[in-house]
Amino acid sequence: MKLISIYEHMEKGAAKIPNNANCKIIFRHSIRESIDLGDIRKAILTNEGIEFARSFGRNIDYRIGFVGSSSCERNIQTCEEILNGCGYTRPINQAKNELELPQVSNRELSDKIFKDYQFENARIIYELNNGGLPGFNSLDKASNIMLDYIFDNGNIENTVDLFCTHDFQMAILYAYLFDFGKIEDDFIKNKWPMMLEGMIMWGARNHFWCSWRNGVKEFIST
Repeated sequence: MKLISIYEHMEKGAAKIPNNANCKIIFRHSIRESIDLGDIRKAILTNEGIEFARSFGRNIDYRIGFVGSSSCERNIQTCEEILNGCGYTRPINQAKNELELPQVSNRELSDKIFKDYQFENARIIYELNNGGLPGFNSLDKASNIMLDYIFDNGNIENTVDLFCTHDFQMAILYAYLFDFGKIEDDFIKNKWPMMLEGMIMWGARNHFWCSWRNGVKEFIST
C-alpha cells in the first residue's frame, strides 16, 4: 500500500502491508479549533485541518472500504474530507461506544475524573496502567472493545478500512499494544498521539500485525 503522510512512520508502515491484503488505519482526527471544556464535542476542524484531511485522502493509493468514526463533529468532518480528497463516496458509520467511549464503565464517574484531573490525559493513562480509576474500563477491556469493532467491519481484500478516533483512545491502544504509559517517564520520552497520526493493522482479529512509530508487532490470540 502506498501512503503519503505528514508522518514518515505511517508511510513506512503502509509499505509493509502484503499485496492485496485488507488493512486498517486507526487515527486521530485532523487539526481542530480550541476545545471548549464546557462542551468538548463541539470543536470543528480548522481550515488547515480540512486541507490536511483532504491531502491524506488524495495520497491513499488503495481502495477505501469501511469508514468508522467517533460521533464528534471533528471526526465526522475528518472522514468527510478524507473521502473528498480521494474521490470516494462511502457512508460514515458513527461508533460512539467503540471509537469515542470504549474506556467508560460509568459515564458520570469517568467525566468527574477527567475534570478532577483537569483533562491531563497522560496522567489518566498512567493511572489506568497502575491500578485503574473509578468509572473507567481497564486498558485491556477498552482496547478490546475497539479492536473487536475494527476487525468486525470491512475486511474486503485489497481495501483499507478507516477508523477515526481521538488522542485519548489512540493512547489507550498505544498503552495496551506497545506498553506505553506504565511509568511517568514514558510521557517525556514518547510523544502523545498527534492529529491525523495513526496505527496501521492487517491480518485477522486473532492474528494481526500493527505498525506504529517505526515498530511492527505481531499479535496472536489463543
